[in-house]
Amino acid sequence: MLRQRLEEYFEHECPHSALIVTIPKGGYVPVFEPRNDKQASGRGTVSAPEAVHGEAREVSQSPTSSLYKRQGRLILALGVLTALAVLAAIALFYARSRASEPRAAADVLWSEIFASNRPVLIVPSDDALVLFQDFTKRPVQLDEYLSGTYLSTANLLSVGGVSLSAAWFASHQLTSSADLNLALRLVRLPQASKADVESRNAHVLRIDDLKSRNVILIGGVAANPWVGLFKDRLNFDVNWDWKASGGYVLNKHPQPGEASLYRDTVTDGSRRSYGVLAFLPGIEGNGEVLLFQGTGMAGTESAADFPFSSAEFTNFARSIGATRDRIPYFEVLLETSSVGGNAPEARIVAYRLTKP
Repeated sequence: MLRQRLEEYFEHECPHSALIVTIPKGGYVPVFEPRNDKQASGRGTVSAPEAVHGEAREVSQSPTSSLYKRQGRLILALGVLTALAVLAAIALFYARSRASEPRAAADVLWSEIFASNRPVLIVPSDDALVLFQDFTKRPVQLDEYLSGTYLSTANLLSVGGVSLSAAWFASHQLTSSADLNLALRLVRLPQASKADVESRNAHVLRIDDLKSRNVILIGGVAANPWVGLFKDRLNFDVNWDWKASGGYVLNKHPQPGEASLYRDTVTDGSRRSYGVLAFLPGIEGNGEVLLFQGTGMAGTESAADFPFSSAEFTNFARSIGATRDRIPYFEVLLETSSVGGNAPEARIVAYRLTKP
């Protein structure tokens, strides 16, 4: 519209101006150039008095000064219009982008978890439990974990001549450096600074703690038995085979193109692992829960890195219908291949939306 108005101005309102202003298509930079003979002759069919109209007296009194004053006002007005057009275009683009996409990276997700009106509890894995299961070659169920009955056979274990008693396992609160790194990344988020955040070892946690807080659980069910409370809501069930010393993910309801089982594999020194990131409603519908699970350390790290990957997570959030204010409950299965413990960016294998 601005280009059209400029053309009409120099054609009808100021047909004898020695200078014309245009804004070439494809940009917003004005171009000032002298009027050529062809442009002048093309508009010469209108008589000077009719074309100039009331302007004739002004020109006769001071042609040069009047012309420059008029052109000066035009240039000023043009500058204002150009600036407004650019600002309007930028504002429109920004508004459309904001309305159609989730906020950068996982801001929507973090805002849901780190709500200012509800405490947040971060629960890393219990690596003392992992050690116990590795020695006994059997899984520990949540009820055994809560009651402590699984420790009845602990006095049979010894490492390097040191007896690992029930008291030893009960008193050692161990976790991995990967879990600690994730916890640090989480508490450094801007959203976390506005929330009441605490961390607690899985061994000393109680079920009432989960009911009164938003909860972040790190590790699969073998390292964090509290994940077992949500197994019925998950389609991707992360497990560990202690006898085979390998992790796997059970796909309870495979869709076309999906496998029913995803198992850790090692080929030519490269280990393929799987991670699951899940955002679920809390126990009894209270609060929110975020699960970072994996078939091994690399798998858990892939789930931990995913929401911090701005482009990947934004594309995923768009595909599941997230808005600027809300992200639906979901679980996503990720695959990663690690060499020497270094895992590149994971790829999405499958995902599901979870009902509230």
